Formats: sequence, C-alpha cells, structure tokens
Amino acid sequence: MRTRLCKLVVCVALGFGALMGMSMRPDEIEELMRTMSQPVIETTIPDESDRDDPLKKILEQIRL
Repeated sequence: MRTRLCKLVVCVALGFGALMGMSMRPDEIEELMRTMSQPVIETTIPDESDRDDPLKKILEQIRL
C-alpha cells in the first residue's frame, strides 16, 4: 500500500511538472524509476530470545 502511494505521488509530481513546462530528460526519469523499484534490504540483529526458538531451528535445518 505504501509503495503504491509513493509511486502515485511521484507520478503526480512528474505530471504536474510536465504541465507547468518543466522538462526532464528520459535518462533522469529512468534513473528515478530504477531507484524506486530497488528492493529494500533490512538487517536484523539476533536477539537472545531467538536462540531457543524451535521454529528457527526447523527453518535452519530446511535451508541446509
């Protein structure tokens, strides 16, 4: 939901800029769209309570 809203805001801003006469080169638009479509990577720090989690142990065994 949030990503769709962000994309909508960017598209509205680009459309408004085009109506007002601002020009934007195609390579700038392509770079902007590429930046918006990159996945977000989250890093988590293991917690002490995760050490004895049985579900985590099962998932680790499946990955091996």
